[in-house]
Amino acid sequence: MLHRASHCAASLFGRVPAWRIWRRPPDAWQTRLVGGAARFWPLVVVLAGALLYLPLLGERPLRFEEGRRALQVMEILDGGAWWRLRVLGEAYVNKPPFTPWLMAAVALARGVLDEVAVRLPGVLMALAGALSAGFAASLLAVADRRVAGLSAGLAFLCCVQLLLKTRIGETDVTATALCGLAFAVWMHGRLRGAVGLVHWLFVTAFLACAALTKGPVPVAYPALPMIGLPLWRKRRREALAAVFAVAAAHVPLAVWAWDNLAGGNAAHWAVEMRLAPTEETSAGLVSLLHLGELPGAILYQLPFLPAAVAMMCTWRELAGKAREMAAALLLYGVPLAVLTTVLPVGQARYSMPASWPLAVLAGLWVSMRWRRLYLADFLVGAGVVVALVIQIVQIGFLDGRTPGQRRPRAEATQFAAVLEALPPGPLPLLWGGEAQNRNLLAYAGRKLFALDAERLDCRMPANFLIAGLTDTREADASGAWRRERPLSDWGVLYRRADGVSLRDCGPLP
Repeated sequence: MLHRASHCAASLFGRVPAWRIWRRPPDAWQTRLVGGAARFWPLVVVLAGALLYLPLLGERPLRFEEGRRALQVMEILDGGAWWRLRVLGEAYVNKPPFTPWLMAAVALARGVLDEVAVRLPGVLMALAGALSAGFAASLLAVADRRVAGLSAGLAFLCCVQLLLKTRIGETDVTATALCGLAFAVWMHGRLRGAVGLVHWLFVTAFLACAALTKGPVPVAYPALPMIGLPLWRKRRREALAAVFAVAAAHVPLAVWAWDNLAGGNAAHWAVEMRLAPTEETSAGLVSLLHLGELPGAILYQLPFLPAAVAMMCTWRELAGKAREMAAALLLYGVPLAVLTTVLPVGQARYSMPASWPLAVLAGLWVSMRWRRLYLADFLVGAGVVVALVIQIVQIGFLDGRTPGQRRPRAEATQFAAVLEALPPGPLPLLWGGEAQNRNLLAYAGRKLFALDAERLDCRMPANFLIAGLTDTREADASGAWRRERPLSDWGVLYRRADGVSLRDCGPLP
């Protein structure tokens, strides 16, 4: 310890170059710690993921798009809208349905649709992505395969992008993990000499689920090396098989799109899938490249990105097939990550699928250097420490504890209590689309269906109505409803007025 401290002090005062500190061998306790953890690396990776992502998962109220997802699941569980998604009784075509399916499965298994049911699928998929990254790295490692598996799994879990997104009920982590699983299966077949029919079936299934999660863009990440590497090696039959598998993986998405998209929906969906620019991103040549997003995409891949870069600088140390796979991982992780970041439709967060191949490369480099290079062990420890600090801040000091989170939690609790006291069944909702707080409405605990002002005097299967505060004028003017009680300061609960004649307006949602 004193020896290390003297080296650090000397480097600070210029007597010893700083790079020599990182080039020295690690201490004995470091190698024992890494080696001991590596013996049971799948268990260690799962425990690390559980520690990072599971605590107090339901503490923070629903945010961002989580309420919209929860409302989709509510429609699935109540009315079977599993193929044609609906939100508040209206068609929803922004995203394909795989993520709501996972949330519905968790809600059925737990018996309740809550924050945990919305967020747990992303956490489970992060664990699956970490295990598949560790498996892929262990396949490529020449020696110390267990260290490669441990390092790659931790590198995936500790990626800053994963730390910021996994505990949110969104599509990004799920699509990233599914693409990584598909590539790991393909890599397994190739390292064994041939990608067989069973491998292709699993590749197709995983890519199909990824396409049904977030559209075709994430699938392009692993598809590029699956097709490009055989073409480079002039194995046209294998390249053709890869093309067929990727095309087959998009068949379920194509069927869903054909059945759900019509008219303006198709153009809207193309924008949602990052296949077409928005009005803001297509305003002339000045928006052709968003280079300002690139530094953010690089920061998202820390702290293990330097190890991945170092691996590509030493890739010639690998055997022939492993060297090919390292090149394939580079092709997986870099070109599309840059494109999805700098193009007009791109943002830094769209580069998340690159975190899987970069984690594999980082784990591979650590396994080759951990016994002789202090930096390799230091990177693993630093990555875990940074991840713990980020999660302690997010979970221990922010989630559910800020004033901006306490208020929606209080409103949601009151809203749920009011609706729980009402008779069971679906309820109409009069609340303008732009002002709708879907994160709050998801706490209804029952199916809600949107209603426009023209249908207020229609017959409907409910004696109560929920109106947003900005829409109470229409409800009061109809004469069919009378105010029952306020809902915090955002809306009002109405009851059907007695003695009001109603008209038949056709089927309701």
